Amino acid sequence: MKNICYKKLISLNIALFYCMIFMHAQIKNASFENKIIKSERQIVKKLNGWKVSKGNVELITGSVFSAANGNQVLDLNGNQPGAIQQTIKGLKKNSDYTLKFEYADQKTRNRDESGTLATADVFVNGEKITTLRNLSHAPNYIGGIGFAFRSSTKGVASLEFVSTTIGKMGLIIDNLRIEEGLPLAPSVNNHLVNGSFEMKVDNNASNPHLFGQQLPGWLIMRENIDLIAIDHYGTPHGKWVIDLGGHGPGGIAQTVSDLIPKTNYRLSFLYARHKYWNQEDSLTGEIFLNDKLVLSLSRNKLVKAPRWEEVTYDFIAPPNGKVKLSMFSTALTVGGGILYDNIRIEKISDLVPPKKIPVLIVDGFSNHHWQLNTTYLKKILEASGKFNVTVSTCPNQMKNQSEWEKWRPNFSNYPVIIQTCNNINKEASLQWPDAVKISFEKYVKEGGGVYMYHGATNAFKGWQAYNDIIGLGWRNKDFGIAITIDESEKLKIIPKGTGENTGHGKRRDVLITRLGNHPIHLGMPKKWLGADIEVYRYGRGTEQNLEVISYAKDEKTGLNFPMEWVVKYGKGKVYCSTYGHLWHNQEWPPSMRCAAFQQSMTRSLQWLSGNEVDNYVASDFPTSKSSVLRPSIKD
Repeated sequence: MKNICYKKLISLNIALFYCMIFMHAQIKNASFENKIIKSERQIVKKLNGWKVSKGNVELITGSVFSAANGNQVLDLNGNQPGAIQQTIKGLKKNSDYTLKFEYADQKTRNRDESGTLATADVFVNGEKITTLRNLSHAPNYIGGIGFAFRSSTKGVASLEFVSTTIGKMGLIIDNLRIEEGLPLAPSVNNHLVNGSFEMKVDNNASNPHLFGQQLPGWLIMRENIDLIAIDHYGTPHGKWVIDLGGHGPGGIAQTVSDLIPKTNYRLSFLYARHKYWNQEDSLTGEIFLNDKLVLSLSRNKLVKAPRWEEVTYDFIAPPNGKVKLSMFSTALTVGGGILYDNIRIEKISDLVPPKKIPVLIVDGFSNHHWQLNTTYLKKILEASGKFNVTVSTCPNQMKNQSEWEKWRPNFSNYPVIIQTCNNINKEASLQWPDAVKISFEKYVKEGGGVYMYHGATNAFKGWQAYNDIIGLGWRNKDFGIAITIDESEKLKIIPKGTGENTGHGKRRDVLITRLGNHPIHLGMPKKWLGADIEVYRYGRGTEQNLEVISYAKDEKTGLNFPMEWVVKYGKGKVYCSTYGHLWHNQEWPPSMRCAAFQQSMTRSLQWLSGNEVDNYVASDFPTSKSSVLRPSIKD
C-alpha cells in the first residue's frame, strides 16, 4: 500500500514538474538587462539569453529615455540593421500563443526620403507573424493586444526580430512576454457600437493616441490609432473622427451580432484624407467583413478633409447572424491615415430615403434669362435628391393685368422660398401685387426662410420691408450704409453718402473667404475659388440683424466686400449672395456649374428651412487654388 502511494506521489510530482515547466516557459532576458553595460548606448554582438543573428544591436540605458520594463531597452540597429534570435522551449505542443512586447521609434533617428517609419519583421519558427512600423518616440511605447503564433509540434517557439530600418538607429523593443491563447478578440455587440468614435478624454486632448481597448465599442487590432477633434474638420457626425494611421498603420474591429440571417444589409461610412498630411503618398485602407476584403480605399493629396465621401457596401448576413467588421490602414510608408466617421450597418429594407424639403421658386421677371435660370435651378436641386421644387411665376402685369391681380403664391406651404425676381430697370412696370407683398412679409416675419438668388438683391428698392429683409442691396450711395471687411476680418461701416453706388466688375473666378463658423459653412475650408463670380461693391442698406458670413475682394477698389450674408427678420431667416448668374446668351454657364455655388445653395436651403445641414463637404469642393465646374445636367 505504501509503495502504491509512493508511486502515485512520484507521478503527481512529475506531473506538477511538467506543469511548472509549461507555466514558466519564458523568454530569457526579456527586458534586455545587462549589468556590464559601460555607457548610455553600447553596441553589442553578444547579448545574454539571445543570439545576435545579423549585424549588431545596441543597448540603451534609462538615462537616455525610460525603459518599458527594467533599466535598459534594445535598439535593433547598432551601427547597422541587426537581428536577435532565441528559442523558447517548454510550451504546449502545437498550441496557440500570443507574443507581446513594447516598441517605439527614436526621436533622434535620421529620417530619409524613403519614409519616416522605423520598421522590423518578427518571425516565429521561421514564419513572419507581423511587420512593425512605428514613429512613436520612446518613451511613448506601443503595446497593444499582441501577435498570435502557434508553437511547434515539439512545444518550441523560435523568436527572431529583424530590423528593416537602414542607418544607425532602429526600432526599440522591450518587455517581451508569451501568453497562452490567442490575442484578445474584438468585442461582440448586438448592434454596431460607437460608429462615430465618440469618447471622453480626461486631458481634453484634441488628438489622443489610443491602443488596445481604449476606444469604446472597438478593439484596436494593430499599432495604435488617433482620434481627432478639430472644429474646422467639419466632423460629419459628433465631435470626433478617427485616423487609423496613428504612429503607424493601425486597425480596429468589432463583431456585430443579432443580424437577421440571410438578410440584406448595408455598410456605409464617410472617409477623407488627413487635412494636414501634405506628403504625395496616397493614404490607403482596407475594410473586411468576416476577414474577407470587401473595400480598398485610397485618398490622394487633393481630397483632404473636410472633403468627405460616402461609400457603401451591401452584404447578406451569414447564417449565424454575426459579422466582424475590421478596418485597417495600409499606408505603410507614412504615419498618417485615412479619416473615418459615421459608420453604420443597416438593414436595407429599413432604409428610408430622407424626406425631401419642399422649395418654392418665385420667378416671372428679371434683367437676366429668368426662364432658363429657373429650369437650371430646378435641375440642380432635384439632382441632389434633397428637394421637391415647385415654381410660381408672377404674370406680366403689363400684358396680363387680370392674371397678375389674381396671382397668389401660397408661401406658407413651403419652409423655404427662392426669390429670383429682379425689376432693377423697370421699377414702375414690374412688381408683385400688394397682397403678395403683404403675404411675403408675413411669411418671413413668422419664421419662413428665403434664399435671395443673385439679382434678387437688386429688386424692389421702393419696398421698405423688402429692404429690411435683404439687409444690403443694389442701391445708390445715398440709400444707406455699405460694409467692407479689413485685413483683420473686422467689419468696417461706410456711411451713407460716402464711397460709391453699388456696382460690380467683370465676372471672374474669385477667392472667397468665410467668416466665423456659420452652419452653412461648417467644415468648409477657410478659402475657396468660386467660378464666374460678380463681386458686388458697396451694397447699400442696413447692418441691423445682418451677419456677413463670407467676403471677396473687388478688383477695382482692392477692398473686401460681403459675398454672402444672412439676415434675421422677425422669426425668419434670409440668405443673400452674388452666387449664380445666367445672362441671355448663356447655357449652363460656369457660375451655375460651380461646385461651391451648388453645395452652398444646398446647405443654405437646409439651414433656411430649419433642417439639419450636411456638415461634410463634397469631394469636389474647390480649393483656394482652383475652381471646380460640375457637368451640366441633361434632360
